[in-house]
Amino acid sequence: MAYLSEDEFIMSVPHQLQLLVALRYMASGNFQITMGDCGEMSTASVSKYVKITAMAIARQASHHIRFPEPDEARSLGSQFYDIAGMPGVIGCIDGSHVKIISPGGDNAEVYRCRKGFMSLNVQGICDAHMKFINIVCSWPGLTHDARIFENSRIYTKLEGSQYSGHLLGDSGYGCSDFLKTPVLNPRTQKERNYNAAHVHTRNVIERAFGIWKRRFACLSIPLRTKLSTSKVIIMACAVLHNIAIHSRIPIEDGFEHPEEQIGEHYHEGEGEAHNVAGGPHRRQALIERWF
Repeated sequence: MAYLSEDEFIMSVPHQLQLLVALRYMASGNFQITMGDCGEMSTASVSKYVKITAMAIARQASHHIRFPEPDEARSLGSQFYDIAGMPGVIGCIDGSHVKIISPGGDNAEVYRCRKGFMSLNVQGICDAHMKFINIVCSWPGLTHDARIFENSRIYTKLEGSQYSGHLLGDSGYGCSDFLKTPVLNPRTQKERNYNAAHVHTRNVIERAFGIWKRRFACLSIPLRTKLSTSKVIIMACAVLHNIAIHSRIPIEDGFEHPEEQIGEHYHEGEGEAHNVAGGPHRRQALIERWF
């Protein structure tokens, strides 16, 4: 009796079924549930389909996750302004931890975040509609949000002064011309008004992460795949999230959950070490003019 090799078996399974198996895993985060729903499939087969499908989806990231060019960013500013009157915003940035199993090796502990579990610290920037315009998912959980941003291509792009607007980030980031943070210990009504608008507007990225992780439960349960595959799955889920937002797939009542339960929190003033010269001064000028 002839037996199919692993590659021959994979090729014999319709691509549509491979896609459905992968999507079922991303939605549930559980190989056993996926195996039960998809008949007599082994864990190895499900794992293989997930990897192949996630890689195919992640390769489409450049078509679905795009940071706007300077001329495109102006329309984002008006959309963000409508939220709470915060001027000049072209995106909201934050980091969110995706749990993983220990990758092993001598440097495994750099993946243990400050909350005590193994993770990848994922940088996300979103637009006013909770669509990701940037995702970075290659950094270990112990890495500070500000360090990830400062080593990103987006930082270099914004630092080149091609953009007239700025991002909004929490107090874990440094204040600069292109990233505005809250005012610590506000003393005037204008500063309090600014902080209120900042928090209300920046909530968009927290909601985006919350919806993302609820749509794709695999991101809330430790990914039990190889580290390289886990990074691909994270990117694939970001692509699918944007497709869902673009297609206006409705979100069920109670579908969102607060990102604060799973995100990182920094002590007040922790990001000040990352301030760019003149950043706080120009933030104050914006406050005096608009609030």
